[in-house]
Order: sequence, then C-alpha cells, then structure tokens
Amino acid sequence: MTIRHRWVPVLLAAACVPWAAAARQATPRVVVLDNVRIFDGTGALPIERGRIVVEGERVRSVGAGVDVPEGAERVDLSGRTVTPGLIDAHFHIENDPAMALRQLAHGVTSFRDPGQWEEKFEALRDIIAREQLPGPRIFTAGPHIDGENPAYPADAVVARDAEEARRLAERNLDRGASSLKIYFRLPLASARTVIDVCRARRVPCTAHLELLDARELFEAGLHGVEHITSLGMSITPRMAAEQYRQAVLRDNNARREGRYRLFASADLDGPEARALYATLRERRPWIDPTLAVFERRADRPPAGVTPELAEVYAAGFAKMRQLTRRVALEGARVVLGGHTEVPFAGRGEAPWRELELLVDAGFTPLEALTAATGTAAAFLCQSDSLGSLRPGFMADLVVFRGDPTTRIADVRTVERVMVGGTWVDVERFRTY
Repeated sequence: MTIRHRWVPVLLAAACVPWAAAARQATPRVVVLDNVRIFDGTGALPIERGRIVVEGERVRSVGAGVDVPEGAERVDLSGRTVTPGLIDAHFHIENDPAMALRQLAHGVTSFRDPGQWEEKFEALRDIIAREQLPGPRIFTAGPHIDGENPAYPADAVVARDAEEARRLAERNLDRGASSLKIYFRLPLASARTVIDVCRARRVPCTAHLELLDARELFEAGLHGVEHITSLGMSITPRMAAEQYRQAVLRDNNARREGRYRLFASADLDGPEARALYATLRERRPWIDPTLAVFERRADRPPAGVTPELAEVYAAGFAKMRQLTRRVALEGARVVLGGHTEVPFAGRGEAPWRELELLVDAGFTPLEALTAATGTAAAFLCQSDSLGSLRPGFMADLVVFRGDPTTRIADVRTVERVMVGGTWVDVERFRTY
C-alpha cells in the first residue's frame, strides 16, 4: 500500500504473500458485488442497491451505477449490507492467538494490540504462514510502559524515571511498534517524556489512566486514552479523586471496585467535567471506551457480589455509558475497542457487544459503525487505505445478511468477509 505517513503499521509478512502475488498478475481478478446496500465508512447514509468493483487487492469503484468490467465475476448480494472491515482498536492477544482468527470470521479485518511484547505474535504469524491465511492486519504497541509495582508485570516494561521511560519508548518503536501505551502507574514526568517521544517520532500515544488527570496529559500532547474509566479522575472533585488515587497507589486492585463507586457518584455537568469537555473540544483526542469489559448488570452480578455492591456497579456503568456519549458530543473521537474477553459476550464477540453498547449509550448505528471503520482507521493513521470503501482503498469488507446501519444487532449476521480482495473461509475460522 502507499504510505504517506511515518506512522507505519506492523503487518504480518506471511499475510502479505498472497496479496503481493495478486498485485504482480498482469490481469488482476475482478469481482463485482452487486445489488447491495453499501455503508462506506465515512458516516454518510448507505447507498441502496449499489455495486462494488474489486480489482486485485483494492476497491476499483463504488456506487449505484458503476460499470461492470468485462469478464468480471459477479456476486449477487441482494438484501445484504456491505461495510468496510471492522477495526478493533483494543484487542489483547494474550496467550490465545486463534482468537484473532475467530474475530476475523466475525468481521474484524484489522486489530491493534495496545500493550504486548512482539514475541507474543509469533504463534499467530506461524498459523498465518502455515495455512496461508489472508489476514488479519495487525498493529502493535509493544509492552506498555508502566511505573514501579506495575499492574501487569508480564505485559509491561518498568520505567523508574523519565530518562528510562524515554529509552523504553524508543526501544518499542525501534522494534516495530506503531503506537505506544502509557500504563497507569507511570509518574507524570515520565508520562510526558513518552508523549514527547511519540510526538517526535510521529506515532500515536495513548494511556490507561487511574492516577493522573487526563486533562494534563491531553494538554501535553497525549493522543487518546484507553477505557472510558481513564477519565474518572478528571470528572471527580479533587478531594474524592485524591482518596481514590491513594487507594490505588496502595493496591492496584482497589480500582476494580473503586472505579464504579467513583463513576456512580460523578456529576457529568459539574465543574471538573466541564473543564474536561473544554479540553476535549480544543484537543479532540481519541477515546477507546471499551464499555463491554466494564458492563455490569444489577440482575446478573458477578459471583460473590452483594446486592448493594451490584447496584453500585450498575450505577457506575450507567454513568460510563453516559460519559461515552457526552465526550463524543464534546469533540472527542470515539473508536471501537472490544477488549477480547468481556462479561456479556461469547468467544470472539466482544467487538459486536461493544457496538451494541455504543448504540445503547446514544450513538446511532451509523455513528457506531463509523467508530469501527473510518474513525478507527484515522486513529491508526491509515485513513488513506483502510476503514472506507472508496476507489484505491484496500478491499477489506464485511457482508451482513441484515442491516446493521439501522439495527446494530445485525452486526451479528456476518455472512462473508474479504481481506485484500481475498475471501476468508468464515466457517473454518469460526472453529478457532
């Protein structure tokens, strides 16, 4: 693909082999998807009974009356809806590389792992190379950069001062990361240093925050945050925020219950929240809410949770949903982040649940789908090649039996998936 930025994604070399071979053919295969409802990923209203022409690995033309090239293979998709491939901006590979392939069968053609050693992707690369699979596209951040007493030692590098933070940030980028992630125990001075490295190297920098005010980091140049809960300290009065901060400093696990209590009592129109909104309007950061991982229901509480605490959890989660919609209205750019395994979704279905929760929070289905396509591609600095169905863009797309542009639950009706002009064996990948 043509790269106009220095923000270059880490792509699986093995996955590029069939696409490169197709590009070398004198007469690339041409496929026409006909009589289909088209959502192009820009947020515009769908095109009814449209046509998509795919030539080789890229989209050649899109519209209601485009010509059918001579000799093209035609696929009648009457009654179906086509969208760009979904982009999951928060996928944890952990020790389960096959999950990425299962999500591919669910329409996720690209994903970003926000904090993991590059070595963790070797098993997935091996599967793709061995079976010559057409995807997914992978973007990485390297291990997240945390402070002493890290929350997840196995997934982190520890910076004891700002200079060490700088060296670790540069090392992640030198080893192929296309973005960096600050974790919540990293002190303010060190976090600023990581942000400075990202700005100098022109790559996105995000953060999972519990102990710092997101406003300070946005003003320092932070591109975005992982989790809507990262804004908790920013919407809370100073005394209550400091009590929460000290509790988490003593024990990382204090945030698991504490964040729900913090949000349950939050005033989304209070002075702290209004100050945050002013910063959002000025900076327009990226917000990856990951609502699905925080979802709690009073009628289905986690094991061992008292009825009183179940109500707190439910109230806190309701406020998280409200804040997610509010920050979007105040200028933040919301993307889709599934978080891999979540309480109320089956294996590989976290991105679907996240889209449903965005709509529950007040987004229209079109807005939610845009968060998962065009907006996510822009966050990954790939808005000239991914996330939209436009001429010259990569032919990454999903065919749905239903219409998720009007009923978001129809995102669960994935029928076909294409990556770089190649159809995915959906039934096979769903067995992973």
